Amino acid sequence: MSGPSGTPVSYLHLLADVLGGLSLDTRVEGQRLIVTNPHASRLGESITVAVDAGGVWHYRWSWGDPIAPVGNLHTVATRIKYVLTGTLR
Repeated sequence: MSGPSGTPVSYLHLLADVLGGLSLDTRVEGQRLIVTNPHASRLGESITVAVDAGGVWHYRWSWGDPIAPVGNLHTVATRIKYVLTGTLR
């Protein structure tokens, strides 16, 4: 396993904390992290965590594609913020 040791839900909570610091609204619902743009609530995404064939845990978009490994919180948060706001800051 790559990245910090934890469970899918603990990884979602870690990401929720980072995204909250980037002014996005977050809530963990079961095995998903719901992220929305507070200025355009229609812009949202459902993030999950899953292990790949090589045993590496990744955050995944709602359609199943990987965003990045769980150990790369900054990369994941930056990509999600860009998709939901069109900005990197």
